[in-house]
Order: sequence, then structure tokens, then C-alpha cells
Amino acid sequence: MLALWIVGTALLIVASSTVNCADTPIYTVAQAASSIDTQLIQMKQTAPGDTVTATTACQSLVERLDLLRQKSVMIFGQKRNLWSAINDQLEVALNAWNNAVREADKMKMDTDLQSIRKAWSAMKLQYPPEALQFLPPLWSCPMHPELLEREAGNCRICGMSLEPVYVTQPQLTSLPVIRGEIIASAPLHVGERADLRLRLLFNQDNRPVSLQDLEETHTQKIHLLIVDLSETDYHHEHPKPVGEGEYAFAFTPRKIGTYRLWADLKPALTHVQQFTICDIPCTDRGEPLQPQEPENRSFQIDNYRFDLSFEKPVLQEKDTVAGKLSVTGPDGKPFDRLEVVMGTFGHFVAFADDFSTALHMHPSGPAPAGADAHGGPELPFYFRSNKPGVVRL
Repeated sequence: MLALWIVGTALLIVASSTVNCADTPIYTVAQAASSIDTQLIQMKQTAPGDTVTATTACQSLVERLDLLRQKSVMIFGQKRNLWSAINDQLEVALNAWNNAVREADKMKMDTDLQSIRKAWSAMKLQYPPEALQFLPPLWSCPMHPELLEREAGNCRICGMSLEPVYVTQPQLTSLPVIRGEIIASAPLHVGERADLRLRLLFNQDNRPVSLQDLEETHTQKIHLLIVDLSETDYHHEHPKPVGEGEYAFAFTPRKIGTYRLWADLKPALTHVQQFTICDIPCTDRGEPLQPQEPENRSFQIDNYRFDLSFEKPVLQEKDTVAGKLSVTGPDGKPFDRLEVVMGTFGHFVAFADDFSTALHMHPSGPAPAGADAHGGPELPFYFRSNKPGVVRL
């Protein structure tokens, strides 16, 4: 592995500009709420007896409410219960309004629509004011949502394609929406295969997480980054579903002590990539990473040499720096026969010395032309650490 020292302090500021949000896909609570406001205005124009228009309007509003429910990831506890109760009232009022249209009772139509509007107003009160405001549409990296850009492109840190986000409170949150639990029949033992399960649950309602609840990133829906306390025994696994919200995986530990698992996930609920972290039971804590470990930017394995270089001689925290990994083959010549693995020529995984910070980066630039493409001898990438200290790649 390669070790880097991160020092000092730097600040990254990203400016943004306002653009028109009209006629765009719904990404946020603000957009979903605005579409419901528009639907209610259109319903007021429905003529008595126009059952086709009324039925279509009711179905559309129910779909928008369901979409709003999915987007409201930051309403918990009593507010969630109240939201559901108001939603039930809305559905009752919608059915009553639809029947009034069928009966061509204009007075009852107006009364029922007023009930719908009253319930909808009560529902909006459950949200913080900023959640219902349109803010500048930006682009962000699924792996680095803290970096916001004004235009589409590739992430300056890991090279992944940026995705559109709208900066409203229910869309971006520092808390993961999914938590994980390890199921193990016995503690880990060095040199022995450990067959384990990872149980994934939504924090919001304890619902088990299925593969349908996750979006694919780099050809897989779940990446497990596993490392011991010394950060020298690393494993990358892709678990398989074996039950409701449970996923089986196995690995053989080569060190004594704690192993920590970072589950790299992208919930379909938020479209924002997250790490779900949990520890694997063991009998001995083991030895932690040495705090004064010297920096090492070269490594050799199986007669291949890997060298790291950066555009700046000193790496500072919160500073985005262009880096490069150069590969030399056993014959001493630059190696340009790297094969494609999970959609790219390389995956950079880094762990900070606090044993709680992980980074997952990829080469920048265009994606491989196909599964049979070859890359190297250099892999450019962008690196950024949010804290000083040792980072091990």
C-alpha cells in the first residue's frame, strides 16, 4: 500500500448561479410540491360531469403525493406519522371530489376541493421552509456530494460523471439513509475463511433494503471495502442477496484485530452515494496504524512497480490536487496493458489514520472504450482529503 501525509489547511469555495427549473425531472421536495400546486390549480378548472378529466387529475395527484413521500427522507417520528394521516385525509377528499364531478354537483366540488387544499396546506407545514424553496440547480459527484458544480462534467476528485442535484434540505443530508448490521456466527480468526452476512435497513422506517432500492455504480449495487485496524489487510467484496435485506459475503483475515466494513451504496431514494460503516466482531483489537508512519509514494508487488506523483509537493487538507499513478512492468518498461475491472482501469481506495474516513476514487478522463480495452502506463486522478494526517491508499 501507499501512504501519504496531508498537512495544513485550504478552503474550497464553489459559486453557483440560478437557472430555470421549469420542465425538468423532479429531483426534490420543492419540485414535487410545486407540481402538486399546479395540479390543484388545474383541478379548479374541471367542469361538472367531466369524469375523464377528474379521474386523470386524481390519479396524477396521487402519483405526485407518492413521489413526495419518497423524496421526504428527512421527516421522521411524529412528523412522519402526521404526514401519513394528512395524506389519508387528502385521499378521502380526492375521492369525494371525484364523485362530486361524476354527479355534476358544482357546490360539492368546490367544498371538496377546499378540503383538499386545506389538507395540502397542513402537509406543507411539516417541512422546513427552505425545503419548499427552489434553489440553484447544481451538479455533484455521487461519491463526493460536498463538491457542487454549475455544469455537467466529471468529478475533479475521482473522475466519476457528475449528476444533477438541487440543494434543498431533504435532498442533501450528512446522515446516511441506510444502516448496516453484521451477522456473524463466531469472531474472526486469522487465516480462516469467515462467512458473514450484512443486513441493510432504512433508518427512516427499519424497512429491509432490497437490490431494487439501490442504484448500480461501477457494475455493482453493493461494494464492500474491508480493512483491518492497521489498514494493511484490504479486501473488496460484492455480497449476494440471501434473504430479506440480507447479503452474504466471505473473506479470509490475515491480521489479528478489528476489521471495519464500508458498504458503498447509492440509494435510489436519494440518488446520492453513501458509506454505511460497521465493524466485524473479533477476539483481539490488534495494532493500530502508526501515527508517525513515514510517507511512501512507491510500492512494488509481483515485480510490478507503482509510483504516485502529484502536481503539488505538499498535500493540504481540503485541497483538490491532480495526481497520477504510473505503472512499470517486470521488464522495467512502462506498462500499458492494464485491463478493465468494474468499468475502469483502476480503483483508488484510501483510508485515513482515524479509521473512520474512507475515500473511493477512479481515474479521470474518458471511460474505457470497451471491456477488451487496455490502459496505462499512467492513470490520472484527483485527490482530496478533508483532514490532516496519514492517508493510506
